[in-house]
Amino acid sequence: MFLNQKLKKLFFWTIELLALALLILIVSGFDFLMRPISVFISTVFVPLLVAGFLYYVLKPILKLVQKIKIHGWQIPRQAAVILTFLFFLSVIAGVIVVLVPTLVREITNLITALPGFAQDMQRFTTETINSKWFENLNLSINVNQVRDAVGKYAASFLTITAGTLGSIVSTVTSVTINLVTIPVVLFYMLSDGERLVPAIKKMFPERHADKITELTTKMDNTIERYISGQAIEMLFVGVTMAIGYFIIGQPYAWLLAVIAGITNIVPYIGPWIGVIPALLVASTQSWEQCLFVLIVMTVVQQLDGNFIYPNVIGKSLAIHPLTIMILLMVAGNLWGIVGMILVVPVYAVFRVIIKFVFELISLTKSKDVL
Repeated sequence: MFLNQKLKKLFFWTIELLALALLILIVSGFDFLMRPISVFISTVFVPLLVAGFLYYVLKPILKLVQKIKIHGWQIPRQAAVILTFLFFLSVIAGVIVVLVPTLVREITNLITALPGFAQDMQRFTTETINSKWFENLNLSINVNQVRDAVGKYAASFLTITAGTLGSIVSTVTSVTINLVTIPVVLFYMLSDGERLVPAIKKMFPERHADKITELTTKMDNTIERYISGQAIEMLFVGVTMAIGYFIIGQPYAWLLAVIAGITNIVPYIGPWIGVIPALLVASTQSWEQCLFVLIVMTVVQQLDGNFIYPNVIGKSLAIHPLTIMILLMVAGNLWGIVGMILVVPVYAVFRVIIKFVFELISLTKSKDVL
């Protein structure tokens, strides 16, 4: 029936995968089975994801500390882990002391100003439509209808915001637990991270040990370069956007800059997502302020795209921009913002695995020929 043993194995693997997919589909229909599993995964996933991100951000610093020599004496790994972790805690404490009070004040002022946002946006829309440059476009627009539509959407935005704030308040306990759990998980990752590759190596036959070590090392380096590069890029965008917002006199500059820095973790699309809150705030001021915000974002993105991204991320991944855009669109539709954040590094790791497998196959074939 089968032409060779390889096709036979492929057939049975296909049957097993289809059976597994069918089993998952059937089980997913039973809510009493899937709900505890989904709650467990969601509870564990966030601390592991954040701690993993911070681990790869701090890993280059840990390597740097391990290289320090004092009169020929090199710092032991555990001491380097403790020093790196203390450095992380110092940075967090500095952020809490310096930045958090400012962010809390700006958030409080923003919440207080929300009721007047609808009127300000209506005023901005009316002034824009009645301006001379807009009249030169010769567009037949009913001003009252546009103003009413803006008011309706602004009111719905405030309703969504109020609901979001209520949701945030209801999850304070969960956030507090994560804030306690994440540093603990991060410390153990820093302490035991070097044991991961040997542990994976033991799971495979001895003849493949060296190749497995090479593959896991490549995967680890790919993730490290991407995440540490993303952290540098987010910090650069956040700081430069804050400077730009202060120069143009943008309200809530620190808060909007933090949002811009965080959303920059999503390639290409993130900067546009991050500037939307700034444009909404600027629209309550004037159309000139909206223009200034766009100018600031353009300047920062040009600096980032020409100097930061090519040096800290572009060279390490070498993924075509079109490929990234396709990945982001697919992941965004399937898994939302979390998928858009994870899809690029996951794709990079899978690409390393596929290239490695092809190299092994080519090497095996060349040995057989010899």
